[in-house]
Amino acid sequence: MADRIDSILRDYFSGRLELKIKQREYEIRNDRGPTDENIGGGKALNKHLRPLDDMIIRLESDPLLKQMNKQKDDIERWIATFEDDKQKVVECYYSNKIVTWTKVAQQFHISESTAKSWRVEIKHILATVL
Repeated sequence: MADRIDSILRDYFSGRLELKIKQREYEIRNDRGPTDENIGGGKALNKHLRPLDDMIIRLESDPLLKQMNKQKDDIERWIATFEDDKQKVVECYYSNKIVTWTKVAQQFHISESTAKSWRVEIKHILATVL
């Protein structure tokens, strides 16, 4: 069974994390909030009408959106510090579920154990960050 770091990396390299971020932003942008069922009565004099400001505040204060953006930024920042070969091997493996370590090793002309050790190295560093 895959652990948390594996699922985060798979989401990132497959593009699912970016899709989840866009979906969450869409949900926040199109959420109209509770409807006012108070029909009649007086008019609120001190009610502010700044829907754009309110939407920006909701986008910036949403904890789930913050968490996903932080994960994405952390992965981008730390993956960039590794050598190109390690980046490509990990990206190749995590971008598609049907790719095996044998296929990755053959594609990059390295041994399976080398590819797996690179993955373990990257996972250990990302585990401390994430």
